[in-house]
Amino acid sequence: MEESMDMNQLLEQDTAMRPVHNGQLLTGEVVENTGDQAILNVGRMYDGVLTQDQLPEGETLDQFPVGTQMNLSVVKVDTKNSQIILSKKDADRVKVYEELNELKESGAPLTVKVVSVVKGGLRVRYKGVQGFVPASHVDTHYTEDLDQFVGKEIDTEVMEVNQERREFTASRRNLLKKQREEAKAKALATLKVGDRVEGTVVRIEPYGAFIEIMPGVSGLLHISDMSWSRIKHPSNVLKMGDHVVVGVNQVDQEKGRIGLSLKDVTENPWENLPFQTGDIIDGCTVNRIISSGAFVQVSDQLEGFLPISQIADRRLESVNEVLKVGDLISVRILNIDKDQLRLSVSMKGVDQQNVNVSEPAADTKTEEAENKAE
Repeated sequence: MEESMDMNQLLEQDTAMRPVHNGQLLTGEVVENTGDQAILNVGRMYDGVLTQDQLPEGETLDQFPVGTQMNLSVVKVDTKNSQIILSKKDADRVKVYEELNELKESGAPLTVKVVSVVKGGLRVRYKGVQGFVPASHVDTHYTEDLDQFVGKEIDTEVMEVNQERREFTASRRNLLKKQREEAKAKALATLKVGDRVEGTVVRIEPYGAFIEIMPGVSGLLHISDMSWSRIKHPSNVLKMGDHVVVGVNQVDQEKGRIGLSLKDVTENPWENLPFQTGDIIDGCTVNRIISSGAFVQVSDQLEGFLPISQIADRRLESVNEVLKVGDLISVRILNIDKDQLRLSVSMKGVDQQNVNVSEPAADTKTEEAENKAE
């Protein structure tokens, strides 16, 4: 009885006698290669057979001379011909799935090649394994033209791995968001108020413009920091794609905000004014009209405020009785307030060649919203 048990144990330990099942991974060594098929010693009762159709795309049997060792997957056991049909592409695919699962767990980036555009997204491949990137995960914003990615390699993050269906799902959006968050955290930690940086205008809003100062990192250039003179809309100063040098005037790590300024990198016109109180300035343009007066351009970078009471010797019900936007007038400097960055001017007693104060100008609508603000 003991001898019988010892024999059974020896048989169990004999690798050659162990059963082989479909999908099992084996290590084999090429012992013969005819060009049509390779015969391998896989340590079993039967030799293994590898044919060209069981190789990954782009590989040929000529690449595996006698003595080559490789990992292979069992396709089936052919007992009739005493051989094991093997597949290298299936074995490679298993290794790829293991790698994909590791990447999913670690969150490390995966570079895939875009094969085609399909319904709902992009078909991609990685080491012979098919993958899918949903349209909503192609970028951080909606992308209508997906054809631009075909044939290109893109960095993604693995979301799901389905070995049974032989595919995986990946996201470019998630990776981009993560990279931008990391880049922004780094920028917030290194930038200081007073730094000068270069950037590109990537978005314009009524309240300011967003400047990308490094890949994925943008700061807000508020409309009040665009110019030393008052501007009506950021598009009057900047347009999409403009490259600018700006100063950093705010770094808020808690809120994740970066404030930028164009004023900080240009000469402060208030420091060296080309005029003083009492001077008369000719050729000033009327920029805006509100109920209490008008804003006029007194120099390249400065505006002065002309109160309605300083437009004419007579009492006016409306600024539009005398002025309209675009008029060229002459004004006297009434007051300079460098602390508040304000100039007040007057037309009284100043010769006007371009404005006829005795004949009312055509009435136009004032800017009601600005009237309230003023």
